[in-house]
Amino acid sequence: MRLSRIYIFGLSAILLTSCMEKASVKVTNKVHNAKLESVSWGDVSIASSLMPGETSEETTIKDYKESFPFSNQLEFYMVADGNSVYLKTKVYYNLDIDDNLVIEINDTTEVINPAK
Repeated sequence: MRLSRIYIFGLSAILLTSCMEKASVKVTNKVHNAKLESVSWGDVSIASSLMPGETSEETTIKDYKESFPFSNQLEFYMVADGNSVYLKTKVYYNLDIDDNLVIEINDTTEVINPAK
């Protein structure tokens, strides 16, 4: 009896995790002379700091199939010459199942300052 409960619990766990889907996000900083800090895509933290020319590690997002696709702005602090400003991209970046999203922030990326 106890063995059958363990078997059923194990089988349930396998079925639930098999319903999970995944995709990934990474960010490249191509802004000249500026560091990006506290980089996040929606509620997902991507990198604590990115120097010019640096790319974050790949961040895997796992969720149920029904939750996809996701759409978020990239949020970060841009730091240059001792000054820091909080910014969001104007563009929303979409992520669907099995996507490998690479977001490049460069000198021409359109951003907004939500504080203004």
